[in-house]
Amino acid sequence: MIRSFISLTIIILFLSRCTTPIQTPNELFGHKEIISHEKIAPDSTHFKDAWLIFFEQPIDHNNLELGTFKQRIWLSHLDKEAPVICVTEGYSAKRNYTSELAQLLKANQIIIEHRYFAESRPDSLNWQYLTVEQAAADHHRIIQFFKKFYSKKWLTTGIRKGGQTAIFHRAFYLDDVDLSVPYVAPINLSREDHRLFDFFMNVGTPEERAKIESFQQNVLMKRDEIMPLFKTYAKDKNYTFRMGYDKAFDLVVLEYTFSFWQWGSNIEDIPTNDATANELFNHLKEGSDVGYVSDQSWNDIKPFFFQAYKELGYYAYVPGKLSPLLKGYHSDTISSSMFAPGGDTLTFQPTMQLVMQQLQQFNPEIIAIIGQNDPWGSTSIINSKLTNTMRAVAPEGSHLTRIRTLPLETQNTVIEKINEIMYE
Repeated sequence: MIRSFISLTIIILFLSRCTTPIQTPNELFGHKEIISHEKIAPDSTHFKDAWLIFFEQPIDHNNLELGTFKQRIWLSHLDKEAPVICVTEGYSAKRNYTSELAQLLKANQIIIEHRYFAESRPDSLNWQYLTVEQAAADHHRIIQFFKKFYSKKWLTTGIRKGGQTAIFHRAFYLDDVDLSVPYVAPINLSREDHRLFDFFMNVGTPEERAKIESFQQNVLMKRDEIMPLFKTYAKDKNYTFRMGYDKAFDLVVLEYTFSFWQWGSNIEDIPTNDATANELFNHLKEGSDVGYVSDQSWNDIKPFFFQAYKELGYYAYVPGKLSPLLKGYHSDTISSSMFAPGGDTLTFQPTMQLVMQQLQQFNPEIIAIIGQNDPWGSTSIINSKLTNTMRAVAPEGSHLTRIRTLPLETQNTVIEKINEIMYE
């Protein structure tokens, strides 16, 4: 009888503890999921308080015995009764900031660093657990945890791979949030999606495409003059290239086309054919990141390339008329799989088809922000069955397209739709 009474008392106390409303963000920090927290200054006057948090996550959500890692989170608090913007970063999240949507909606904000990047890495990098579904499960656990305090509407968002990540999470956990707003996010349906090849054959005008190619030819023909400048610049930046200088130089030149359209460069800034080696190189390094192909960048970004060549897809270079001028490569198509751990040995998984099937089945509310001239716009989310997905396209827009850069009429439609969903 006494034992039954004690047991009943314990159960009642446990249930009382579980159902007692959390009144302040500080009360969240007493839970075991929070490994550590540090109060920091808010990024802007929009928020009242902010914290840097490390959240405990399973390495494998399907096998908890494999242990855990800590995932970095930036929490910015405005009001318990306000909605929450959850930024699902696709890479590292090394700083706190105030998103466009947090300002628009007068919302709280959580920024989540992606697993296996920067401070959110397990002690042992077993690449098989860096998957779309594992990352989606990370975000599901975090959102469900913070819903103990923030009970109003939730929105996921992110830029480029962060936008992809928001879409992936939504495909697997439809009811976690009320709306997803991915910015400039591709959904590549193959290892190297051929829609990107088609994009570069049609973007801009024939004259613009010819001018870009002429610049690349000019740089490659003056390789002997430009290479010393390339090497000096790399040395000043402490860049090294395990692939060798010729391959690195080739890739920087080939990458120029993608970068030009991605960032919305000005065709009038391209040097003429009679430009000096210094003028050509200065423009090249401004338009195509030399560090992108360096060993230093590879060490930071290799989790991305693993995902790209395992599940997400990426793009390849098709040199065309530039082929005879390359010194490091001699194939019709040049893959970036060289940057992925495992390289060409990786077997590409059709995860994007599964994602699209899930989205078609559930048809969630999504607003996709897209730049028309952004290469990643060519593989952005589109499907006639996704009737609840709004595609907001900025004509001639780049990878820098945001809600505030959309045409005014489109911008107003997007904001009206967001407010309707988040404050209905």
